[in-house]
Amino acid sequence: MINNSTVNRDKWFARFLCVVIACGLWLYVMSEQNPIVEKEFAVPLAQRNLADGMIVFNVPEKVSVRVRGTRTALADMPLSDIFAFVNLSKLSVGTHTILVNARFARGDVVQVSPPSVNLFIDVKKDKIVPVTAEIVGSPNKDFAVEEHMLTPSEVKVSGAATRLEALEKIFVPVDVGGRSEDFTVTQKPLAMAKDGMDMQDVLIDPAEIIVRTKLKKRIQTASLPVKVSFKGNLPEGLKLTSATVNPFKVNVFGTPSVIEPLKELELEPVNLDTVTKDGTIPVKIVLPAGVKAARQTVDVDVTVGENVKENEEKKSE
Repeated sequence: MINNSTVNRDKWFARFLCVVIACGLWLYVMSEQNPIVEKEFAVPLAQRNLADGMIVFNVPEKVSVRVRGTRTALADMPLSDIFAFVNLSKLSVGTHTILVNARFARGDVVQVSPPSVNLFIDVKKDKIVPVTAEIVGSPNKDFAVEEHMLTPSEVKVSGAATRLEALEKIFVPVDVGGRSEDFTVTQKPLAMAKDGMDMQDVLIDPAEIIVRTKLKKRIQTASLPVKVSFKGNLPEGLKLTSATVNPFKVNVFGTPSVIEPLKELELEPVNLDTVTKDGTIPVKIVLPAGVKAARQTVDVDVTVGENVKENEEKKSE
């Protein structure tokens, strides 16, 4: 005969067995539908516990972190759930090899690459440095740069002490290509090391410089020969024997665009109608627009003689 206690025990055992089977089925289904997977992420590398007044170099911006978790947990999760960092506590000036740490809020960290980083720690310093302007390009050929006015004319440069020792200059490039008038631009100051390389690991304050550039006209000089011309006729019985210009060359000056094309200077024509004997005639120089000369006139020395042929023809008549 089966007593009640045996029946109750069998009932509870059956119920427990059902629960175990149900849990097993649930785990089986979940493992099939939402399995454990691994995935790799590129995450920012943070710095922790760096002492005040110190600065660190050679730390990569990102590291690769492989994590393990359920497919659901890894799907569409925010990257902030993975945190990678280096602990810079109590590190002195110099080179150090530091392990990279990583934490994953939804599972396990499998691997960090690189597992460690080589970095350099230095003292942070400030330095006041004058700013210079460096010309880029060439202005209009008739103009030259007279001066640059920089506001401000000095900047504060912040960075590692060893880097500031390598600093050669702070400058702003000013493009004057084709310019013919004064102009104002706002430029970003740049740092250059003594080896000629750009220094992008220093901070420049302020980050912008106002550059006012003043241009001036270029003046070019040239020594040009003088060309003499004539009008009218000598009186009967005379002929022009010679005409000499003194000085033969005249110094002129003006902008390159008007001076460079000139090969010679012209004079106002000498009026032969008034010439009756040898003499020196002051003649005005004809100057093109925009050209100035060291003198306004030159002397033309003329000599005349008897026109024998003409006189003989008259006698024969």
